[in-house]
Amino acid sequence: MPGILHPDIVLTQPLTAPVRGMAAAREEFRRIWRLLPDLRVQVDRWRGDSEMVFIELRPRAHVTRDLIEWPAIDRIVLRDGKAIERMTYFDPLPLLPAILKHPSLWRRWCISGAARPWRTGHRIADYTGQANATEN
Repeated sequence: MPGILHPDIVLTQPLTAPVRGMAAAREEFRRIWRLLPDLRVQVDRWRGDSEMVFIELRPRAHVTRDLIEWPAIDRIVLRDGKAIERMTYFDPLPLLPAILKHPSLWRRWCISGAARPWRTGHRIADYTGQANATEN
């Protein structure tokens, strides 16, 4: 990860609080793989320049025997050729029923950190890019 992530990286995605710094990023990736150990991502297309990259991708993993897949978009801001900020946009709803359907995953889900979406500090505008009208 140090090869592609800036030491001051900030990772933001649905269901988790923003992750700041290399050590926190490593721990976040460990949590995700603890929940979905066979997680793989297929890149469908990307566009970018020296300042920003957009990646259209499809993460997929098995939840017990069920293969789940969901579309996502990563917006990555670059500094000195490394990712300093990554915002992932995806709908987490396809994941929740698959996880809730399998009680054997509930403990892993809690340990992963994804089970605490209310602690994210996110607002809807964080995902849509639109500011709340009352904030202006």
